[in-house]
Amino acid sequence: MKQSFKRTIKDKLIQAAINYSKLIQKEIVITSCSFEYSNSYTIRFFKTNFLHLTGVSTSLSSEVFFEKCFNGSIGESDFNIDKTIEQKGLVRLKMKHLPFINSFFEGNLLVQENFQKGSIKCLVATSDGRCTIGFVDAKYHVRPKTILDKNHLNKNKKIISVIPIINDLKTKS
Repeated sequence: MKQSFKRTIKDKLIQAAINYSKLIQKEIVITSCSFEYSNSYTIRFFKTNFLHLTGVSTSLSSEVFFEKCFNGSIGESDFNIDKTIEQKGLVRLKMKHLPFINSFFEGNLLVQENFQKGSIKCLVATSDGRCTIGFVDAKYHVRPKTILDKNHLNKNKKIISVIPIINDLKTKS
């Protein structure tokens, strides 16, 4: 018997939170002398950014939502997905990539500053060719704002190839 769409998303939320948690203790630096607005961007992931990347809605705080996904106690009644085909499709596409976010930074990335796609505006965006992650400014670092299926970098703007530098914050002094 085929499981419900919401059950499938619940399972993917749990997997995504476990893999997302591996990035919380990391600092990822993307640097290039070809950047126009900054020499480098330091990426940080926080529990509070996870919910926004999923595309679902909830009455839980973003931190409680992450914790429930991470420890596997999230219930189908803890989140909502609009019944529209567009919203279900959006969540489906986000869940195609979010459960594997921890491996996104392991190879070359394409980077674009001042990324814009529709109403989405980001200080910088990265793509591995399969998906695009956009980041917004958070003073000392950038934090994730969106995850999109496929490469959405604007081919008419400068795109720079970089190899991210991943630092473990636990051992950083």
